[in-house]
Amino acid sequence: MNNEENILAMLVEIKATQEKQGQTLEEHSKMFEKMQDDITAIKIYLDYDVDKRFDAVKEGIDAILAQLTPRRKVEEMDADIVVLKTAVKMLTQEVAELEKAQ
Repeated sequence: MNNEENILAMLVEIKATQEKQGQTLEEHSKMFEKMQDDITAIKIYLDYDVDKRFDAVKEGIDAILAQLTPRRKVEEMDADIVVLKTAVKMLTQEVAELEKAQ
C-alpha cells in the first residue's frame, strides 16, 4: 500500500468517526431536550404539589389557632386563679382559727 492509499484509508476512517460522533451528538441533543422537558414537568408538578401541601398546612394551622384560647383570656384566667388561691388560703386560715376557737 502506498502513501496515497494510506492517506485515503485514514481519511475514510476519520470521516466514519466524524459521522459516528455526529450521530452521537444528535442522540445526546435529543436526550438533553427530553431531560429538559422532564425537568420542566417535574418543576410544574412540584410547584403544584408544594403549593397544595402548604395550603393544607396553613388550613391545619388556622384550625388549631381557631381552637386555641386567646392569650388575653389566658392572662385573665391566670389573674383569676391568683385571686382564687388567695381567697382559699384566707378561708382556710379563718376555718382553722374558728376550729381553734371552739
